[in-house]
Amino acid sequence: MTEKEFISCYNEYFDMVWRICYVELSGRRHDVEDAVSDSFLKLYKSYSGSVNDRERLKAWLIVTTQNTCRSMLRLAYRRVISLDEHIAAAGEPAAPEQGGELAEALSHMGDTERSVMMLYYYFGYSAAEISQMLDMKEGTVYSTLSRGRKRLAALLKGGEDDAG
Repeated sequence: MTEKEFISCYNEYFDMVWRICYVELSGRRHDVEDAVSDSFLKLYKSYSGSVNDRERLKAWLIVTTQNTCRSMLRLAYRRVISLDEHIAAAGEPAAPEQGGELAEALSHMGDTERSVMMLYYYFGYSAAEISQMLDMKEGTVYSTLSRGRKRLAALLKGGEDDAG
């Protein structure tokens, strides 16, 4: 990938990658920024497909970004931090609102449900395309969507009850 192609991809997909990271990492600003950087670094170093096949590139970038975020979360559970670091992180100002209740509800879903819901509703992929990207049966995608819709409705309804 040439530098010019990379810059074009970065400009085209930055917002999408940032939103995925925001949801996957529950809006923790510094982690989101790190994950976005790592995802684009992986694109630059590892993407072997044609840059002209934008749908393939977009799908590759979505899956890579989600995997990058999940890796960061796994490492975060193993990392030992001091109480001072924890207090400093908790006192950080909140990230700008990028989806509010919906992003919060999605962050409480499991990895598979969240991925399928985002790919289907946010990015507009079909169940067949999602099944190929996530290496699962198409029927499983449909059942995950059904469970995800019910869970999302319950999470959003629960949030409204808590606020009102």
